[in-house]
Amino acid sequence: MDAPHDTGRRELGDALRHGHPAVVSHVRARHGPGLDEAVGRLVEPFGGWTSIVAPGERVAVKVNLLRAAPPEKAVTTHPETLGCVLRALKAAGTEPFVADSPGGRNGPAKVARAYKLSGIADVCAAEGVQIVDVEDDRSVLAAPEGRLYRSFAIGRAFKDADAVVQVGVLKTHQLMRLTGGVKLTYGVVPGLAKAHLHVKAQRREDFADMLLDLHLALRPRFTIIDGILAMEGQGPGSGSPRELGSLFAARDCLALDAALADRTAHPRERVYTVAASARRGLLDLADPYRVAGDPIEPDTGFTPVQKDLQVLLPPALHRLARKLVTARPRLVDADACIRCNECAAICGTRAIVMDPLPRFDDSACVRCFACTEVCPTAAIDNVPPLPMRLFPPRR
Repeated sequence: MDAPHDTGRRELGDALRHGHPAVVSHVRARHGPGLDEAVGRLVEPFGGWTSIVAPGERVAVKVNLLRAAPPEKAVTTHPETLGCVLRALKAAGTEPFVADSPGGRNGPAKVARAYKLSGIADVCAAEGVQIVDVEDDRSVLAAPEGRLYRSFAIGRAFKDADAVVQVGVLKTHQLMRLTGGVKLTYGVVPGLAKAHLHVKAQRREDFADMLLDLHLALRPRFTIIDGILAMEGQGPGSGSPRELGSLFAARDCLALDAALADRTAHPRERVYTVAASARRGLLDLADPYRVAGDPIEPDTGFTPVQKDLQVLLPPALHRLARKLVTARPRLVDADACIRCNECAAICGTRAIVMDPLPRFDDSACVRCFACTEVCPTAAIDNVPPLPMRLFPPRR
C-alpha cells in the first residue's frame, strides 16, 4: 500500500498527465459546536486523515499569521478550525507542530504577540502542540522545475517535516486578487526575505509565477482553506470580514484556487495564481476541478480588491500605465499611525522613510503593497490615482 505522501504525489501527477480535474471538497459550516464533524466531512472524499498522513509522521501545520489580529478580523487562520485539524492529526497518530513567518521584521516578541492575539497560541497550548519559530533557522529549498526561481530560502522546519498541511483563511489580496492555497505557501519564506522576492518579481504575472515555483517545489501534502469567515475588500490585511460559511480542502492547490475564485465570484482567469497555472498547462480553466460535498455557489455580493486600469491596457503600455493609473500605497489615516516602522522595514526598495510618519518615494516603489499588508492599524492603504477614480474598472 502506498504511503500517504506517495499517494498525494501520484494523484497530482495523474491529474496533470491525463487531464483529470482534481477533487476539491467543499462543505457549508460554522465555527462553534459541530465544526470537528464538518472538518471530518471535508476530508472524507480523500479517504480521511489516515489516507493523508501516516502514524509517526512529524507534520508541519502551516498557518496564515500575517500579523497580530484577533480571529474576528479574518486576518489569520481561525483558531477553532486549526484546533479541529490538530486534533484530527493527533488522532491519526502524527506529531503536528505549527509554524509560519509573518510579514516584515520578525523579532521573537512580535511573532509571539501575533500567535497570542490570533488565538493560535492558546489552541496550541490546549492541544499540547509545539509552535516552531522559523525566522532564524533557514534552509534552501530546491526548485529545479521553477520557471523564474530554482531555489528559495525557507524555514528549515518546513523542509525537515515529513509532511506539510496548510490551514489558511480565504482572503482578497491586493496584488494577486485572492489568497488561496498557492499564495498561502509564501509564508514558509522567512520575514524580510519576502521583501526581496517582491523586488525581483515586480509584475503581477511574475510574482504569480514565483509563487507557483515555490508551491510546486514544496508540494504541501494537503490544504484546508477556511471561508467560514472570509475577508473581502482591501485584503489581505485591511479588508472587511465577510461570512461565507464555506470550508474547502484539496490535495491540489491549483484546482483549489479556482474553486475559491468561483465561490467569491472572481473570473478564474483574473486570479493571478490561477492564470499562472493555466499558462503552464497545469490547469484547464474550463474544467479545473471536480467538487465533492456541497455545491459551490458564487457570492456575487463579495467585494473584490480595487483593480488598476493597467489590466485593461495592452502590455506595451503597462510601463506607462504603472505611473499613471496604478494604485500607490499612501498614509490614509495619520491618527491611526503608531510609528511602528513595520512599513519601512518590509520595503525591499527603501521607498518608505519615517519622517516622522511614513513618506513614500513613488520612483522607488514597486507597488507590491507589502506595506499595506503589515500595517497593524490599517493606516496605510493603496490609493488609486485620479484617472482610476474618475473611470473605475469593473471587477
